[in-house]
Amino acid sequence: MFRRKGSFLLLIVLAFLNTVSLPAQSIGTDVYYATAFNGADASVKINACIAAVISAGGGVCDASGLIGMQKMSQEIDLGSSQSVHSHLGITLLLPDTATWSWHITDGSSCGIRQFSGTALLGHQPGGGGSRMILTATSGAQMDSIYCTDAAPAGVYVRAEGFAVWNNQAGNTFANGVVHIRNVVDESRFENIFAENYYGDVWHIESACCGTSFANIQGTSNGTEGLFNLSPGGIPLVIGPGKVRAVSLRDTAFNTPGFGLPDIMITGKSAVIGVDFYNTYLEGNGTIDAATPMIYIGPYVGPVHFFGGVANTEQVTLSASKSVFENHGFYLDVPAFEAINTTVGINDVTAGTKIPVWDFSGNLGIIPPYQTKH
Repeated sequence: MFRRKGSFLLLIVLAFLNTVSLPAQSIGTDVYYATAFNGADASVKINACIAAVISAGGGVCDASGLIGMQKMSQEIDLGSSQSVHSHLGITLLLPDTATWSWHITDGSSCGIRQFSGTALLGHQPGGGGSRMILTATSGAQMDSIYCTDAAPAGVYVRAEGFAVWNNQAGNTFANGVVHIRNVVDESRFENIFAENYYGDVWHIESACCGTSFANIQGTSNGTEGLFNLSPGGIPLVIGPGKVRAVSLRDTAFNTPGFGLPDIMITGKSAVIGVDFYNTYLEGNGTIDAATPMIYIGPYVGPVHFFGGVANTEQVTLSASKSVFENHGFYLDVPAFEAINTTVGINDVTAGTKIPVWDFSGNLGIIPPYQTKH
């Protein structure tokens, strides 16, 4: 008899739950669903979802249901000064197939601004295979499409599994389409593809203390001077803020604009201990046979490149375009390969040029090298 009463009471409870209106939250969890919130567009819904997570003391805003083409009118703030002060953990989940498109013209907003103590998580593989895209419509004037917050105390974040893309000539981004600043202590950026036909791509302005970038790509598609289509920019800029003890693993930076390198490292003595592992570079040698692929500015360093391949994209083997041009304090290249050039390193600091050792036609090896003053 007792079991029958228990079963009967359970049926009554279930019937009651089916008749009431539940909040936009999973029962018994800390997950909120952005699709359940009201808003004129997806950005308004996501911001309301994140605000609910902050009010609840942290948790997950699941925006994976906002698939397809979504127009965005607001900067999405993943966190806030309140959540940082309260030491809350917040996660924003992205769709697998979607295009989120912003049109903001204030010159300072980002599409997504990531605050400390948060994770921005997609499942996409990076590279050209990513189908979760952050972009902007023509005429946008923004700081960037994705950025980290500028909190001076340091930003602890994780971001992965999405693409950032601009192919609109009328857009202006003050700091590339990806703007990384003030990240610290093992912050992680993984499987992120970024492309900007009309300007710079990645700006790692300031980062420190074990921050890592893995499986990221920056492509600018500069074609000016050949077809006068897209002027391009610099795929990766490091500095001028403090960048120390940072690693970049299994990365690719391709096709800069005319007169620009694939990688530019500036910031003088504020930039030290930057380590590259297995870097792949494609140049723009068909339109620019002179600009080095990696430019290291005065007083920068040490900077280390542990393995990689650089293809200048020149039509024929040439000595006019080097892989590295060093003006910094110390450059360390234990291993690197080069294609379509005979000049591996132009070390202006040491007053020497290191040739490529040819081993198979236009393929060659840059011998192990360290700057000697």
